[in-house]
Amino acid sequence: MAALFDLTSLRGKITSAYITLVVSTLVLGLIAFSDLLFLERQVTEGEVVADLKDAVLEMRREEKNLFLYQSVDALSRADEHAALSLEILHNYQSTLGTIISETNPLAMIATLETYRDNLGRWQTASIIDRELLQKDLRTLGHRIYVAAESLSSRERRVLESAVRKSQWFLFISLLLIGVSIVIVGRQLKRVAVTPLKQLESHLMPIAQGRFKHLQTPSADREFVTFTNAFNRMLKELEIRQKRMLQAEKLASLGILASGVAHELNNPLSNISSSCQLLMEELNEADPEQLNAWLRQIDSETERGRNIVRTLLDFGRQRVFHKGRLSLRELINETEVIIGKTLQQYAAKLTVNVSDDLCVEVDKQRIQQLFINLIQNALHAGGEGVDLRISAMLCKRGVTMIPEGAEVAGNLKCITDYQGQFVEILVSDNGPGIPRASLNRVFDPFYTTSEPGQGVGLGLFIVQEIVR
Repeated sequence: MAALFDLTSLRGKITSAYITLVVSTLVLGLIAFSDLLFLERQVTEGEVVADLKDAVLEMRREEKNLFLYQSVDALSRADEHAALSLEILHNYQSTLGTIISETNPLAMIATLETYRDNLGRWQTASIIDRELLQKDLRTLGHRIYVAAESLSSRERRVLESAVRKSQWFLFISLLLIGVSIVIVGRQLKRVAVTPLKQLESHLMPIAQGRFKHLQTPSADREFVTFTNAFNRMLKELEIRQKRMLQAEKLASLGILASGVAHELNNPLSNISSSCQLLMEELNEADPEQLNAWLRQIDSETERGRNIVRTLLDFGRQRVFHKGRLSLRELINETEVIIGKTLQQYAAKLTVNVSDDLCVEVDKQRIQQLFINLIQNALHAGGEGVDLRISAMLCKRGVTMIPEGAEVAGNLKCITDYQGQFVEILVSDNGPGIPRASLNRVFDPFYTTSEPGQGVGLGLFIVQEIVR
């Protein structure tokens, strides 16, 4: 029961708001019910007063008949109506309540009793006494009628006042209920609807793939619990994504190692040739030639060391280290690394990049990006493929993407960026990607190559590096 009214939780706040509304409605309902009981009592009093007035009027009418026709029956009926009036006053004194007390009920009862006594002496009285009795009966009857009329008038005023009060109370009750509903509605909107809308807006970046820490939209326990659980899920997804990327990088080492093995053949062959020449011509060659062969051995050794370092760097999990590099020099170094593969496929690589164009990138990662794109083009296009790498400095809203091209990924980062950026276009004249495969080209381990030609990680790694 304590948790039900826990105001630190959404459930407790909603429950307390509804209970407040219900209690206030019940209180107003009880007051309205008591007001209806009061109206019912007033209606009952009105009926009693109406009966009393009718009895008095009938009594006065029979009184007139008695005086006009000296009828014994009129005398009897007048006495019956007077007795009925007395009975009403005696029996409904508590019901009439305040109305009777204002008209002095004892005086009215005494007058009716005197009236009945005079009626009783009428039949045995002489003609002279009847004249006196007639005068007294008229006076007493008029007094009784005036009292009954006054009682009826006061009863109507009391009833009208009660009806007006009931109308005002009904209006005020409806107004209070409406205000309570508005207050409860605003409270529910503040504690439930508004935080839910904020939660929806916070979830939009996550739905678009940008995993960010979810902010708690409210201090209520339910929202805090949900947000904490959701953030734990995001953290677990981030950890699993990093583990998956590292596992896929390690799986792709086989492909990279195969290419690097070819690349190492060139410097090793050159080193071997230079060593043989040195051994054969050591005593006969001039010192300048010997230095040239030694410089070639040193250069090719450094070249091989760089290739091995690239392989080791790719397999090692590390954060991005961005630096300002010449894009043309970076592509040239990449071309050296993959030069043997280009020769095997008789491929032509054209680089259209300005010498002064620089980019802020991680050297190893961007080289791996170019290697994967070139290898993917060679495997898909076969021998004789022409490749082209272009780059240009773009302003906001300017793009080199060909019209009608299939776009994989979100270009919002370009449209939201306020400054200049470098756009790199890698293209080839190969057969292209089948339309049925366009939506899967970035899926890990998806490949259309022959067995042994690739495991389907090249474009996936490219996408992860760009991301």
